[in-house]
Amino acid sequence: MPKNILMIFTDQMHKYALGCLSPFVKTPNLDRLASEGTLFTNAYSNNPVCTPFRGLLYSGRYSMDCGVQDNCDAISPNELCLPDELHALGYDTSFVGKLHLGDKGNCPVPREFWAGHNHFIGYQCYNGFLKDVCFYDENLTEHRFDGHRTDVTAQLGIERLRELAAQDKPFMETIFFQAPHYPEQPSPEYEALYDGVEFPMPECFAPVQPYTPTQSPPSPRPFELCPDYQRYGNDIQIYLKLYYGMVSQIDANVGKILDELEKLGLADDTLVLFSADHGDMQGSHGLVNKCLPYERSCGIPLIVKVPGMKQVPVVDTPVSAVDYYPTCMEFAGSSSRKTLPGKSLLPLAAGEKTDHPAVFAENHLGKQDWFMLRNENYKLVVTGAAGKPTDLYDMKNDPTESRNLADDASYTEVVKTMSEQLAAITAGYDPSLRRRIV
Repeated sequence: MPKNILMIFTDQMHKYALGCLSPFVKTPNLDRLASEGTLFTNAYSNNPVCTPFRGLLYSGRYSMDCGVQDNCDAISPNELCLPDELHALGYDTSFVGKLHLGDKGNCPVPREFWAGHNHFIGYQCYNGFLKDVCFYDENLTEHRFDGHRTDVTAQLGIERLRELAAQDKPFMETIFFQAPHYPEQPSPEYEALYDGVEFPMPECFAPVQPYTPTQSPPSPRPFELCPDYQRYGNDIQIYLKLYYGMVSQIDANVGKILDELEKLGLADDTLVLFSADHGDMQGSHGLVNKCLPYERSCGIPLIVKVPGMKQVPVVDTPVSAVDYYPTCMEFAGSSSRKTLPGKSLLPLAAGEKTDHPAVFAENHLGKQDWFMLRNENYKLVVTGAAGKPTDLYDMKNDPTESRNLADDASYTEVVKTMSEQLAAITAGYDPSLRRRIV
């Protein structure tokens, strides 16, 4: 039987936004998927921002190597991508949803930006869920829909799933939701799920302005005129209600996709991987949004269900998004022709004791580059061209990152050792070019 791959991603969904981890979150379908597969509790985005994540997802390489550093960057046409390697194994590949590679805005997406996929229906980036719900097909034809963007994404993903299932070949489908990325606009029935809920504040919380203006389309100016600002500006409780409403709407649609997989008779032959590109700070450490090495920004949900394999329910080993490429290749019965920094997650999901590499993450969009290393016990962050250690957290005893140990003399040797490991990973990185020179 063909060994299919279904990857489902969300945008700006932090690692704690699952009912199996945070009981106030209503995600029965994702909780069921976690109970049937493996929940990875320490999964990370190697670059917690939209386009760079997609670049490393499909290239399998760190941002400093694949060159996708900014939200308008594209993967090089010379890059061998995961869909390309699967094609060589006889796979058909399809992308549905928010691509956000190579351009921005609500516009047709030429094949050169598809990261090697055979089929495509989606858009680059459009920050809205209730109006102008447009998708563009392989012929660059616009399709407009009356409905919530999350629901339409699942609908199109299911239609494409049926088409792929009708072929006599294995397939990989990626369904990429835009939610729960701002603006927070769930359908009313999902918002109502959280009526009367008093949400706990994120770890190390300090008051923030939760409203963020959008660029595509541009939010009204002044922001006080924006309907989204009028709903949740300066009100973190309303923001969280709408955010988790969008998470629950995703969950309902994931349930529909998984039900369709069952109806098509594909569930026993399809690897399902659910994750996100990055998280959302929501006032944790007094910060908002993404691009940060903290857990609520850099930490992402990850559930992997492997057909025909006895799996452990939970894995706490730190893993990251560069592991998804080799995972898919191993499931397909092969390995990459490239040298990749990641490692397949299948042995961990099977409960094997394996030496998984420490997690590396990076970001180049702020005033200074930062690089992060996360091993079983500690997280180290260094910033700037000189690689100054600025943050060290004992993740075993302080998972909320409440105590920075970088300047604590008791941890000098830990900082030194991890700094050297980071320097080895980033060797050849040129800060003026924002990439590694080989």
